[in-house]
Amino acid sequence: MESVRKYLSFLFTFVIFHTTAFAIDSDAMKEGKKAFSKKAYGEAIKKFTKHADSHPQDGEAYMYLGYIYEYKKDYPKSIQNFRRAADLDLDKDQRKTVLLKLALFFNYHQDWNLSATYASRYLKYDPKNEEVQKIYNRAVGNKGNPSSTTQTYSQPTKIEPKHETKQTDSKQTDSKKDPIKKVDEPGEDKETTKPSESYEQILANQPNLEDVRWDYVLALFDEKKYDKAESNLNLLIEKNPTRSRYHYKMGIIKLRLDEPKAAIESFARAKKNPFSKDTNVFLYYVYLNEGIAYQKLAEIDKAESSFQEAFKQVQKDTPLLALARLYEQKSDWEKCIQSSDKALSFNPNQVESHMFRFVCMFEAGNKTKKFESSFTKYSEFIKTKFPDPTQTPEKFQVGFLKLARKYTENNAFDMADSYFAVLEKDQTISTGREYLFYRGRNYFYGGKIDLAIPYLQKTTGSSAAHYLLARCYAKKNDITKTKEEFQLAAELKPEYWTSASLEKDFKEVWKDNSFQEFLRTKAGKVP
Repeated sequence: MESVRKYLSFLFTFVIFHTTAFAIDSDAMKEGKKAFSKKAYGEAIKKFTKHADSHPQDGEAYMYLGYIYEYKKDYPKSIQNFRRAADLDLDKDQRKTVLLKLALFFNYHQDWNLSATYASRYLKYDPKNEEVQKIYNRAVGNKGNPSSTTQTYSQPTKIEPKHETKQTDSKQTDSKKDPIKKVDEPGEDKETTKPSESYEQILANQPNLEDVRWDYVLALFDEKKYDKAESNLNLLIEKNPTRSRYHYKMGIIKLRLDEPKAAIESFARAKKNPFSKDTNVFLYYVYLNEGIAYQKLAEIDKAESSFQEAFKQVQKDTPLLALARLYEQKSDWEKCIQSSDKALSFNPNQVESHMFRFVCMFEAGNKTKKFESSFTKYSEFIKTKFPDPTQTPEKFQVGFLKLARKYTENNAFDMADSYFAVLEKDQTISTGREYLFYRGRNYFYGGKIDLAIPYLQKTTGSSAAHYLLARCYAKKNDITKTKEEFQLAAELKPEYWTSASLEKDFKEVWKDNSFQEFLRTKAGKVP
């Protein structure tokens, strides 16, 4: 261990004073580093915490916090921050140091799952490191055995990983109807270090090695060989039918195979005998994925209940975002706003939460400062990350129609049309009244009258659409068409009879006596 400590000390010195190309040096980070170098740890903690709050994906601040609490001998907080750092953005040398510290720590406390996890992650960067390979081999050899040492560290709450969640393997054809996404899974299931083939020879000679078969299942799952993973997992369940993590993983596999009913049955079995370590975290993931399964079956009330249960287990933004998505589908604008608000209190930079709050506040007519804030966050994210709107993932397109309408209101007509154009391929949206009217309206106010007319003509039963058409034809000095559309608009909304003289668009047709007579007699209905 002494050699490992010396190695760590060297790495620490190198990482701290090595400026990386990927570092985010905010003012708070710079001030924190200065305070850290002067051993003014109280001030450094404040600055690094401030930086972490404004840069939630940057792991460097958490790495420094880990070192500070290590110096202060507050090991639970030190490890908590190192674990956060390991799951966020770091450069290679920083990540290696953090992973090594974690592997050593959990090896010392004989937490074999986590020791194996962090050792394996380290070996991806430095596969020839013999010390870490020994730690990994020891951890794998002891996996599942009771520890002879009482664990005295505090198990930190895992934060959201930095990768964006993706949609399920089955192709999504309507992001508003089926916006199901993969979610994170309990930590013990997330790390496999070898390809599935490496386990096959072992199992061919020793088919009863339960831990090896379990690792084989995880490897197959990572490789998306779900059918093979399912058959091997069934063998494990036959031998150990009460083991909760087997049933949980089977539920996840069934979700990937697009069998939500079978997934729900597996999750129910997992809940009967929940995982004893970090039970709340385990149940959090069970309920979260159960909600996704119910959502795929369009059992909205049950999905809502499952997401609420997930939030009760661990208070994070993910189930709140799932609820916001659910309420947006139900057109329950107020609940959608409340869930989005609450999700943003946990994660202020979560773009999807801003998207749903923007959409639902738009629908509810609540155009407050929060509405403008979410519009800014959402629109800037799309413009920055996806300059070509057609490349935007479907999960971020839920707000495109409202985004286009907002840009029309802001007189950014070409920008609005770029988002309308993306939605044109979605028949469910592009044939709807909202899309047709507001795209026509965007063309009208953008001065593209001939492009506006076809969209407004398809907007049936809308007084506003007929009135805009009357204004279009008035601009083209087509008195007959102007009268026709004006009359259709006024039959649906009589106030239009008295509004024509106020519109500049009718200036030319107003010169025609027949048009004046048409208005005065309300198309001949009034003497």
